[in-house]
Amino acid sequence: MATKKKATKRSTAARKKTAKKKTTASKKPAAKKSTKSKTGARKKTAAKKTARKKTTASKTARKKTTARKTAAKKPAARKTTKKSTAKKAAPAAKKVEAKKAAPVPPKKPVLVKPKNSATNQYTQSELFDCIQNYCGFGSRKEAKEFYENFAGMLHASLKGGYKIPLPGLGKLQVRRTKARMGINPATREPIKIPAKKKVAFTANKALKEAVL
Repeated sequence: MATKKKATKRSTAARKKTAKKKTTASKKPAAKKSTKSKTGARKKTAAKKTARKKTTASKTARKKTTARKTAAKKPAARKTTKKSTAKKAAPAAKKVEAKKAAPVPPKKPVLVKPKNSATNQYTQSELFDCIQNYCGFGSRKEAKEFYENFAGMLHASLKGGYKIPLPGLGKLQVRRTKARMGINPATREPIKIPAKKKVAFTANKALKEAVL
């Protein structure tokens, strides 16, 4: 019995030793593998970082080269734009000066006298000459165009039923007259005058004081 117990004890001890050896053997390779995997990962990250640095350095170098090229090209473009703008600005300034120049009223307005001394009535050409010399237009054609435009404005406003105040002169308007009885001056017979429209001009006080 004693021998059997000793044998069992020896067998159990041997089993435990073998189990310990197996566990230590199994643990050691695992640790080695983990350290190897860690070192490999570190190497990969370092390689990625170096690759990124290289790419950023190449990008910065490209940007510098493009900036240099653009800086070298810019002065020539600026010169051409300055010349072109200077050429364009000169005609524009001339146009503005020409627009501002006409019409300029004269310092001493000249009033044209009508040729017909019997009636003292202006003809159309004399009226345009008077407008040109008194208002400072460059030619008779310009004075005629101004007068025609002004007359057209008066016609349109009177046709629309508007009253036109003329400062320093009076008022223009269209009036409606009622139907009334009148006398024929030739036969002295009474006649009926129908209602109608007429253009009426009422003189202003300033005009009366200046003329009368």
